[in-house]
Amino acid sequence: MTTRRTATRLAAAATAGSLVLLTGAPALAAEKPVAQASATALRLTIGGTPADSGTYEVTNDGERQRTTGSDSPAISVLGGQDFVQAGTLAQKARTQVEDGRGASAACSGLAGDGAVLLEVDEGSCLRPGDNLELNAGTLDLSNLQLVRSDFLAGLDQQLQDALAPVLDPLLAGLQAALEQVLDAADAAIVLDLGAIQSFCIARPGELSGGTTLAGAGASLRLAGQEVDLVNLPADPAPNTKLVTDLGEVVDLVLQALRTQFTEAIGGALGPLAQVIDQAEVLTSALGTIGEQLAPLEDNVLDVTLNKQERGRDRIDVTALDLRLLPAAASFGVELLNVEIGRSTCGPNGRVQPDEPQEPSTPAPQPQPEEPQVPTSVPAGSDGSGLGTGGLVALLVAALGAGVAATRRTLRS
Repeated sequence: MTTRRTATRLAAAATAGSLVLLTGAPALAAEKPVAQASATALRLTIGGTPADSGTYEVTNDGERQRTTGSDSPAISVLGGQDFVQAGTLAQKARTQVEDGRGASAACSGLAGDGAVLLEVDEGSCLRPGDNLELNAGTLDLSNLQLVRSDFLAGLDQQLQDALAPVLDPLLAGLQAALEQVLDAADAAIVLDLGAIQSFCIARPGELSGGTTLAGAGASLRLAGQEVDLVNLPADPAPNTKLVTDLGEVVDLVLQALRTQFTEAIGGALGPLAQVIDQAEVLTSALGTIGEQLAPLEDNVLDVTLNKQERGRDRIDVTALDLRLLPAAASFGVELLNVEIGRSTCGPNGRVQPDEPQEPSTPAPQPQPEEPQVPTSVPAGSDGSGLGTGGLVALLVAALGAGVAATRRTLRS
């Protein structure tokens, strides 16, 4: 009875353990989705402070699709930043199973007011509306100044001696003219676009993505004038780099200064105006300022279009990646990093088919064998006969038969 109870308990424990493993199997499978995709319309970092539109994420476990986040967030989710105050954000994604394998698609981007949101359509989730103007940064040039040693270094000794009596009022007049030009400059980098969006697709035999831009460009406004920095192509190739040269902006500043400096010199030199070469003085003053403006010509605005990163069964596409480089920091520019339209597809996998379960049949129970009484005894003990063990068995059997015969005799 004790042996039977022990066997019953062991069988129950084994059954319970099997149930635990079975219930844990779906949770393990859910950690590896068959298909997945995500989309983020806009991500900003302004002065080291990040803000984004959130991420819309879709996963598929082979039986159903699950989503997290919003596919049409409002501009207000970006908080109190100055980069964008109006417009339409889109971040769409979908998944499905094709021929037993996962497939995914995503699209995301930004457009002006009046844009129409579309479903993921292999390249477009936004139909442009009004153009949208984005403030990409302000160039604060107020720290430019004329330094006495730098200014005099551009003049010959005879002219330096001639300027000595009026050098201080001359520098003061030039500095005042410089400040007047800088105050009126109000330089700002502006992005103008109708719609900018990226898309990606990951399905069996295909891993692709791209970017489309409508009416997009970058310019700089300075003292009431607008300088085109770059016009963005409508269908850029993967990882297209746009390096912006602000040399034209430097020329505008120097032209404005030349006019102001001429007036300032006319008032500051007084009776010495006839003996001083104004052209040489202007050249020296403008050269000093030009050296301070030189960093503006060195990739202040770095733009990557259709930025793509690929991995195994995965693709990540960003429509526009914009960065204000450290060269602008010396001019008081608040550093800005912008990612518009980031779409990610994959990695995807294969749906694992259920293995067929064969019906289990109980194993046959061994039947007890009837004892066989030997009728002859082979001689020898070299392995061909019974050997010592066989002889012992025969002696035991004979002894048993003798005892049984004795009992029958006594009974009779």
